[in-house]
Amino acid sequence: MLVDSLPLIWVDAILMFTLCEWLILSYRSRKTQSGLSVGDISFGLLPGFLLMLALRFAAPPDINMVVFVCLSLAGLAHACDFYRRYKQHAKIGGNRK
Repeated sequence: MLVDSLPLIWVDAILMFTLCEWLILSYRSRKTQSGLSVGDISFGLLPGFLLMLALRFAAPPDINMVVFVCLSLAGLAHACDFYRRYKQHAKIGGNRK
């Protein structure tokens, strides 16, 4: 049986994951004083978080599977971008002291 929609709670889960991601990355950044700054992390996550929040408020009780796949691909692209930024920052001397 194919599923063509998912409950909106999946968007809530993605929003919660994003908040946890911000907390963990910000804590790590402050604790180690290396990697991206809290400002870079915040401004990197904020646009996607606000778009997902807008989707959450505008969406019907179920979201189309295509929308969920697009959100998943955006999350994957976001993870790849942050990984690239951390690697690039580490190459150029990643310590912010």
